[in-house]
Amino acid sequence: MKNILILFIFFFSLNSFSQDTITTAKTKDYINSLACVTGKVVSYKLASEGKTTNYINIDSAYPDNVFTIIVTNEYLETSKIKIEDLKNKIIFAYGRITTYKNDPKQIPQIFNPRWIEVKK
Repeated sequence: MKNILILFIFFFSLNSFSQDTITTAKTKDYINSLACVTGKVVSYKLASEGKTTNYINIDSAYPDNVFTIIVTNEYLETSKIKIEDLKNKIIFAYGRITTYKNDPKQIPQIFNPRWIEVKK
């Protein structure tokens, strides 16, 4: 019994620590899942006066975007990320992939990812 418990804990921990790294083309298959998305920052839109939402388009620019990272001004301040510095760089973003209003016809997105990292 003890061996079965240890085996169960091992496989559970292996599964819970595994992390999918996917391209933007596969994000529609991961809606409502945690994943690491990778791609090139091709365009962005900073929050306009009085707004707090910033948009980072990966692999294709708006209006033909295939994946968007949405971050608030507060997120940018605490993470010390400058969106302008991400342009034309390959990044990894980890978070829950969703769509606007949970509409599957919308563009997949991550809102305030757990982390963003530039590929070195």
